[in-house]
Amino acid sequence: MTTVTLKSTSQPNIPMRLGVIDIGANSVHLLVVQIWEDFTYTTVYDERAQVRMGRSVFESGEIDPPTQSRALAALRKFSISCRKENVDVTLLVATSAVREASNSAEFIDRVFEETGFKVDVIPGREEARLTAIAATHSLGMLSGRVLVMDVGGGTSEFAWMEDDEPKELLSLHLGPVRLLDAIPSDGPPGSAGIDEIRRICRKGLGPVFRVKEMVPDLVLATSGTALCLGELCGTKRRSPTGLETSVVVRPSLSNLLHRLAEMDLEKRREWLKEHRDRADTLLPGGMIFLTAMEELGLDKLIVGGKALRDGIILNYMEHVFHTSPRDRSERLIKSAITGTVPSERNAVREQSILKMARIYNYDRDHSHTVLHLPTRLFEQLRPYQWMGDEDLFYLQSAALLHDIGYYISAHNHHHHSQYLVLHSDLEGFHLMERRIIANIVRYHSRENPSDQHAEFGTLSEDIRNKVRLLSGILRVADALDFTHSGYVEDVEIESEGDRMILHLRTKGEIDLEIQELRAKGGLFSEVYDRELDIRIQQIESDESVEEKLLDRKGSAA
Repeated sequence: MTTVTLKSTSQPNIPMRLGVIDIGANSVHLLVVQIWEDFTYTTVYDERAQVRMGRSVFESGEIDPPTQSRALAALRKFSISCRKENVDVTLLVATSAVREASNSAEFIDRVFEETGFKVDVIPGREEARLTAIAATHSLGMLSGRVLVMDVGGGTSEFAWMEDDEPKELLSLHLGPVRLLDAIPSDGPPGSAGIDEIRRICRKGLGPVFRVKEMVPDLVLATSGTALCLGELCGTKRRSPTGLETSVVVRPSLSNLLHRLAEMDLEKRREWLKEHRDRADTLLPGGMIFLTAMEELGLDKLIVGGKALRDGIILNYMEHVFHTSPRDRSERLIKSAITGTVPSERNAVREQSILKMARIYNYDRDHSHTVLHLPTRLFEQLRPYQWMGDEDLFYLQSAALLHDIGYYISAHNHHHHSQYLVLHSDLEGFHLMERRIIANIVRYHSRENPSDQHAEFGTLSEDIRNKVRLLSGILRVADALDFTHSGYVEDVEIESEGDRMILHLRTKGEIDLEIQELRAKGGLFSEVYDRELDIRIQQIESDESVEEKLLDRKGSAA
């Protein structure tokens, strides 16, 4: 096992096992993941020890001996766990408590001497960035404006992201462990306790309120506190990446916190059951979220997504293997346009798709058009159906492969395309990913998905819904290049009541394309629950522009 810092650039062989240890103000946490050849990763081991590093630091300014002993005991145990789990590389980071402790250097030396772990103390803004990256990527929210709020034990991080880029990063000295003194230990805090915590939170959140003009499309809440609140007062849902999340609305959160405030500490422990270890910190942690929502005018939070440890994993892969989640789609589009196969080590999946398309003599110009149009549709449809970049990559892969079945026969070519995708050796793809792409390919034609179809019917409900959504988009794109003329240059989407309007920019007559869209656009209307209308902006030879409106109501097949 090798211990490295976040700045390490030595490249190990993959698949590999990476261990990430996070020394926080409340707990010390170990996460072990397996990184696969396609640069996805899966959790193989997870362990947590509640050490409360921040309690002594925030009271006295240093890590006292009992706290050091608890932390070192946990880290020694983690070292044994890493060896048992055959971890290849271990990263250890420390946040606010170690950052602020006057004796942090002494503690870091002891950690290395007793465990061999090198401690990387990360700044607050970097903590905010890594947490935001993990949250947005794990939930597939890489477009638009997203606010990520992470309430840790000693600090709260706020990150405003726009199209996957951080625009503002804040790390505030405000966390539930710091607020414990504001809560009476001998009785229920009551309304007076709520008011006092809110007063402290408003003061501590001052820098956040000064960026009110950055209005987010979505707000994510991460951390153990947020997950606990989501379980207690949220409504469960799943992200496009399959991750379970909860939606917490402000009135529900307020009601929960007022209910907790009417209980003393022992009653809270009893009531919280499996969350009893948060009996003292849940109320102040929840009040940080609630106060931020009140002052920023936020109605709801999406609770879930990955946090700091997963951000460290993504950061490690980007620096060591030079990969990022959005790269695959960008490389696939670039390669399809230029006709070259990507040569980067981490482009194995793109190579597989393009090589397969060429083996079966795909129509490059048509496939490029059908690659461009669903990409444009997908990006604009994110607000209507929660989809992530992995879903975009599946859609783009299907766009390149949808017609390869013609290599066998024009009759039922969509069935043949599905068969080839399922039974070819697509390097870098897991079986479930091949099944997703194969089903999207099958349903690009006029045949609707049915639970009676063997390959589709055995998928989980979440995956079936994903296939319907992506097939609906691919159908529209394929219909818009029915004659393989490439006349439709661009498409923009406008939602108007119960209608979805497609604004098409064309360079020729597309009567046959519209006829085909009438025949196969019904799946799109069904999954998005909107009638489909079309407006055509046709660029004539004299550069004049004419507007046409084709009413699609009731015409979907």
